[in-house]
Amino acid sequence: MSAGALAPADFIPASAPPPLPPGEIHLWFFPQWERARDAADSAPLRRLLAAYLDRPVETIRIERGAHGKPRIADAQLQFNLSHAADALLLGISRNSVLGVDIEPAARTVSAPLELAQRFFALREAAALAALPEPARQAAFLRLWCAKEAVLKAHGQGIGFGLERFEFVVDSAGMSIPATGNPWRICEVIPALALVGALAYREPVSHLRAFVANS
Repeated sequence: MSAGALAPADFIPASAPPPLPPGEIHLWFFPQWERARDAADSAPLRRLLAAYLDRPVETIRIERGAHGKPRIADAQLQFNLSHAADALLLGISRNSVLGVDIEPAARTVSAPLELAQRFFALREAAALAALPEPARQAAFLRLWCAKEAVLKAHGQGIGFGLERFEFVVDSAGMSIPATGNPWRICEVIPALALVGALAYREPVSHLRAFVANS
């Protein structure tokens, strides 16, 4: 992918955040997280966001934009999250708008070609059709994660249109932003059972990945 990929070995165990300078993105992986009705308002996330802001956790108030994207009230810190089963991925930046998505790697999508032809760009659907199974399933999941991450970063969600930001699917099933797609993509695999993506727009000097100590 355009910014390479992050594998499980790239996620360093940590319990507290290091300094986060402008132009850097931190990814946090929670293999087991304390579920809440609203994942963006769960206790581990609030504690981590408070630590980055050097504020008491009780002052962290999560609100949502018009299309549901979470944000911290009265703070410039950017964040986005995604969860699959008991795992959660959180992306944090000072000034880079970002989006993340994770999916179970073993997920089987029924009729991926029909879904692609209906909801993806024509060239994306054609590229998926040219791949054999099970490579097609894996490529569909990679493309789905990339699109979800971009649309979450954009802030308007799937309703904005999965075809709006197009990707080139290569012969290995990797999703690379097509010409005219301004977003940058990094494939994120925080655990072998998961596949995911990070999307961001502004140039980023450094990506750092952590796995939260229980």
